[in-house]
Amino acid sequence: MSDTPRFSIIVPAYNVADYLEECLRSVAAQSGRDWECLVVDDGSTDGATGPLADRLAAELPGVRALHRENGGLSAARNTGLAAAAGEWVLFLDGDDRMAPGLLAALRADLDRDPDWDWLVGRYLRWLPDGRLEPHGGLSLTPGPCTGTYGERLARLYAAGHWSVWKYCLRRSFLQRQGLTFWEEVRWAEDIGFDLALLAAGPRMRFVDHIFTHYRESRPGSLLNDAKNLPRRFEALGATWRRVQGLQAAGRLDAAAFGAARDALADMFWPQARTAAVPSAAVRAACLPGIRALRPLYPYGREVRSRRSWRIFQRLLRTAGPRLTLWLVSRGR
Repeated sequence: MSDTPRFSIIVPAYNVADYLEECLRSVAAQSGRDWECLVVDDGSTDGATGPLADRLAAELPGVRALHRENGGLSAARNTGLAAAAGEWVLFLDGDDRMAPGLLAALRADLDRDPDWDWLVGRYLRWLPDGRLEPHGGLSLTPGPCTGTYGERLARLYAAGHWSVWKYCLRRSFLQRQGLTFWEEVRWAEDIGFDLALLAAGPRMRFVDHIFTHYRESRPGSLLNDAKNLPRRFEALGATWRRVQGLQAAGRLDAAAFGAARDALADMFWPQARTAAVPSAAVRAACLPGIRALRPLYPYGREVRSRRSWRIFQRLLRTAGPRLTLWLVSRGR
């Protein structure tokens, strides 16, 4: 590997001993020696993830293990960013896989057309039975992404929702703009990073490459554990406060702020509807976070196109969250 790697691949790892080896070997199988892989053990408590990261770092050239106290996915990624030396940064979660041939494809792109700050690609869903398939309903058209903040945000979401593990980012751009992950956000970390990154005005291009095999429905994942519902609203509240801060600092004009607010509302509505569970204890735990997000109640793009969502929105705005969650839970 050269003294200054071209690519830094940052892999946060928390209690993923069952998956980490396959993840890191997918990186080690990439061609070339112009990359480094920083696996960040985020204070794992399983007694296995940290030692496994050390063993694989000793075995696989280019892989380095870092260890930190538990701080969440955002903090682990920031630890990797602080240690990275590459010209370009990629992110890969410790339970996923890097697609074969990705770095070779990126080298060819960047050699041919280097004047970008942000490349956005595709991913494949990695299903529990081992099959790989595209995510239905996504739309990525290769080429430059220009336009207003709202137009670029819409294209980004249509191409793959909020997920940094399908990005290749110029590290010097992130440094100049002071862009890191918001560490108080402990769920849906990518959306806030994306909203701030768009506000920084990067030169952005979509590329027709598969970046990641994204493992779906992993047991214990924050995305799939109902007891984590209250944490989702806490995280959305923290992201909303940060977006308000971007507006106050002049990083988002009125139109851009409206687009970012709609994007957060679109994250809020499915979670609010999910919180209408039969468990009274879970509903009660969600109420403070839902109430704190009251400024988002009138907004969202998707809510305007789905009748059941509009009904739920109307109920929430008129009857309040406690009664709304109880009424909807009775119908489930």
